[in-house]
Amino acid sequence: MLKLTRLAAIGLIALAVVLALAAFALSRRAPASNVVPSTVNNTVTPQPVPVLEVSATLDREQLAQGYAMRLNPGERALAVPVDELVAAGNRILPGDYVDVFLNLRAPPGINTDGQAQARLLLSRLRVLSYGATDTAPATAAAPSNGDAADSRAADIQGSSAASGNSSNSASAPARSAVLAVPVEEANRLLLGAQQGKLFLALRNPADVGLPDQDLFAPSVAVLSPRRALSPEQQLALASPENDAFAGIDADALAGRRTGHGTAPAPVTRAAAPVRRSAPRLSPGVEIIRGESSSHSGSR
Repeated sequence: MLKLTRLAAIGLIALAVVLALAAFALSRRAPASNVVPSTVNNTVTPQPVPVLEVSATLDREQLAQGYAMRLNPGERALAVPVDELVAAGNRILPGDYVDVFLNLRAPPGINTDGQAQARLLLSRLRVLSYGATDTAPATAAAPSNGDAADSRAADIQGSSAASGNSSNSASAPARSAVLAVPVEEANRLLLGAQQGKLFLALRNPADVGLPDQDLFAPSVAVLSPRRALSPEQQLALASPENDAFAGIDADALAGRRTGHGTAPAPVTRAAAPVRRSAPRLSPGVEIIRGESSSHSGSR
């Protein structure tokens, strides 16, 4: 009996030594900067702190949810005011293509009644959103077969939410439409909205007809290019970003100031002819001789 007790004591001592060595090895392996003491039952036990790694590239799935990802390179999203009259009777939906017509008022002044105009300003612009209606976001992953009941509940909730949103959007009239506009044409759209009135004409997506702008004289930009530019710099002036930076003013938008010198001359009123009265004849000197009289020195 005494022998068995001694053997058990020796085994416990050996086990204690092994555990002590293992604890020492673990304490030497964990870095000191990543150890945070946590108190459990009044005992301090080391716990490693996870190191967060920041990736230089963003998650593609997260970027796909952003509104900017719906734009193509070289496009900008701009909002224009709309109502039932200027937006094809509110028949426009996100994803449609529209033509923007400009109704430009005549400038204030004398003899400007014939300077009002209406023309096609921009063609085949894509509608990103119309009022409260937005383009459909990316579809979520399909649920597994084991979650059939949950998917049905989600479908019911989604349909009820969609019906609620549709009723709210139907009750609230649309006040703006967001269009995908090429960056070189953004100035025309913004200035046209301020100087006149824009009309959105709905068009068929299969219709790809566009106006040929090379057939018309270019508009003079607000900023003039520098002199003595190199050939590479001359080509850089035609880039969309530089074209948008040069800008456009109201006269160029109305076609009254173009690059080929075809601007019409200013309207001036013709001076009224000066009326001069005929010279009055002087009676001269009257000479009386008896019963007869005569005039001398008359003209």
